Amino acid sequence: MTIEFHDLTYGPQDLARLTAFYHDHYEKEFPDPDERESLENMVEYLRLREEGWYGPNSYHIVLAVRDGSPVGCSVSDYLSEPNVGVIEFLMVLPDARRGGTGRALLTETERLLDKDARAGKGIPLGHVIAEVNDPRAPSDVADNLDPVARVLIWGRWGYRGLDFPYVQPALSEGQEPVTNLLLIVKSFPQADVVESDTVRAAVHEYLRWAMRIDDPGSSPEYQDMATYLREVAHVPTLSLSAYVGLDSPLRVYDVAGPHDPQLPAVLACYRKAFDGSELAVDEPEFDRALTEVTGYHLWGLLYEDGDVVEGMASLFTLETAGLCGYVTLDGQLRGQFRALVARVECQFLRDSPTARGWYVELGMETEPGPFRAVGFAELAVDYRIPRVDAPVRLLYKPFGRQYGPVRLPASEVQRTLARIATVVYGEPAHSVTTSLDGLDFATFC
Repeated sequence: MTIEFHDLTYGPQDLARLTAFYHDHYEKEFPDPDERESLENMVEYLRLREEGWYGPNSYHIVLAVRDGSPVGCSVSDYLSEPNVGVIEFLMVLPDARRGGTGRALLTETERLLDKDARAGKGIPLGHVIAEVNDPRAPSDVADNLDPVARVLIWGRWGYRGLDFPYVQPALSEGQEPVTNLLLIVKSFPQADVVESDTVRAAVHEYLRWAMRIDDPGSSPEYQDMATYLREVAHVPTLSLSAYVGLDSPLRVYDVAGPHDPQLPAVLACYRKAFDGSELAVDEPEFDRALTEVTGYHLWGLLYEDGDVVEGMASLFTLETAGLCGYVTLDGQLRGQFRALVARVECQFLRDSPTARGWYVELGMETEPGPFRAVGFAELAVDYRIPRVDAPVRLLYKPFGRQYGPVRLPASEVQRTLARIATVVYGEPAHSVTTSLDGLDFATFC
């Protein structure tokens, strides 16, 4: 059946449609109450549009209907000053996915926004922006859809990530700012950068007209974003598939257990890279971790569709952080470290959405440059791996993008290192000693 699109009005029939859709579907698709718009506000915005309050701007709630039943909905705004459309949300009901409904709804939404631009400014629409859950950022609320799958869908639709520190201010006094969002953009024509003044104006007007913050300049979140944007001429855009490490020939094989047929090949990679290292562990330790440790992953790394394991990674997911115990990339996989980092972070957050970052332990002879290049910083602590009487570099990286100095509570570092001792090495928590006692925050060098 053909999909029908209804640009809802303030009329009683459309309000009834909106109310039913909101209670039957919208609330379920937005499990985070800090991201959820109220039904009362949506009704009020339709009333204000009818009365002309939006002026040169506009507001749309588009309901997609097939065979008399709703299959999706979008809410969007047109912002005249920056000539930007904003998609507040676009959702397709689970039973209607994978059939082109989402793309059709997006096309209709973009058509309406472009119509607004041509009617109000006499020019085509410049950009459309939207918020998505960042698949490489911690979240206190589980998403209703794998964030990696979601950004890949938007990427196929032509959207890219905006590389700046976006934070959604609180939508009301009873809500909190949302820090795990990625602002994405489609430009007409497509571009690798967007002028920072355009981004700043779009965020300002979005807060003013869609979030009803009368004075965005009074918002601490907006102040921080505006300060950052004033210091750069352009905001780079990110390939969303690259951001999650899936534009790469790197292929991950997650070893299922001690009897997995690929385990010998993975251990052969381990021996080639770490035999003779004072940081090496006996190979039965991998069997123990695969059998006994929740949140452990032993990855074999392959190149595209090849069947030769050319690298490996050993990962532990803990409550507040992840640990990468060993990693090596050989052969054709050299140069794929950045993609591996993205894949690792997405895995850690699938396992523990509230974890904040991850650690690596490097021998003093290992060059830390590749790790620093992807965002790791070295903790200025005297750290020794349990059972190994040798100093080790301890590096830490917050998940995702980082735009300023890392600040990590010293007590959190101590708790995590104690968990590493017990979970990873099977040693008492007190076997780890550091120079963090009495400090509020860990320091980095």
